[in-house]
Amino acid sequence: MKCYIDAGNTRIKWQIGPKGKPKALSWAEKSQWPEQLTASVGKGPISKFVIASVASESLRQWLVETLVANYADVPMQWLKSRARCCGVKLAYPEVAQFGVDRFCALVAARHRCPDQAVVVINAGTAITIDYMAPTGQHEGGLIMPSLAAMKAGLNQLAPNLSNSWESEQSKGGAQTAWLATNTADALQLGRRWMLVSALSQTLNAMKAHAAPLPLAVVIGGGDAIAHKAWLDPAAQVVENLVLEGVKILARQRS
Repeated sequence: MKCYIDAGNTRIKWQIGPKGKPKALSWAEKSQWPEQLTASVGKGPISKFVIASVASESLRQWLVETLVANYADVPMQWLKSRARCCGVKLAYPEVAQFGVDRFCALVAARHRCPDQAVVVINAGTAITIDYMAPTGQHEGGLIMPSLAAMKAGLNQLAPNLSNSWESEQSKGGAQTAWLATNTADALQLGRRWMLVSALSQTLNAMKAHAAPLPLAVVIGGGDAIAHKAWLDPAAQVVENLVLEGVKILARQRS
C-alpha cells in the first residue's frame, strides 16, 4: 500500500492506502509522528511514500531522515506542480513557483467537478484561491493571510495587543453582529470582516467572469467548514482536499 503525505506549513497529514482514514498531527508534535504512522499502517507493508510538501527545508529534511530511519527500503516520491496533468493546465509561466499544495487541490477539484468552472479555496495557514475554467485551464489565483496569520502578524507589529484577544464578554462587554464594545471582540470581528469581505468580493468577481456558466466552489483546509458558513452554502467542503489530489497524482505514470 502507498502512504500519501501532505506536509503543510502547520500540520502533517497522511493516509495509508486509497481508502484509509486520513490522520493529522501538528508539527509541534512531530516527535509523536513515527509512532502514530507505524500504528496506522496495520497489516500491509508500505510500498511507497507519495509526498506533497510546502513545509520548510528543515522540516522536509526531518521528514526524509525519519522515513529513512524507520522505512529504509521504501521509496519516496516527491510531487511537484506540473504545467499539464490530470486535466489541469496551469496558468503560471514558472510552474515551480506554483505551490504543490495548490496544484494538488486543483487536481482534486477537477476530479470532483469535471467540465465545470470552479473556484478552489484552500483555507490553511495561508488562504489560496484559484479559478479554473471548464476546460481545466487554470487562469490564476491569489494568496491572502488566514485568520491565524492576521493575528500573528498584528501581534508581531503591535505586541501590546497580544494579550487582548481573549473574550471580555463575561466582564460586561457586548457586541452586535458587526460592532464591538471591547478590544477582544473588536479584534475578532475586525479580522473576520476583513477576510469575509475579501473572499466575497473575489468570489463575486469570479462568478461574473464565469457567467453565464454556473461556478462550483470547492473549499479545503482546516478552516474549510467555517469559510463555507461565511461564503456559500452550496460550496463543497473537502477538508483533506490536498491529500485527495496527492492520491490522484500518485496514479500517474510520469
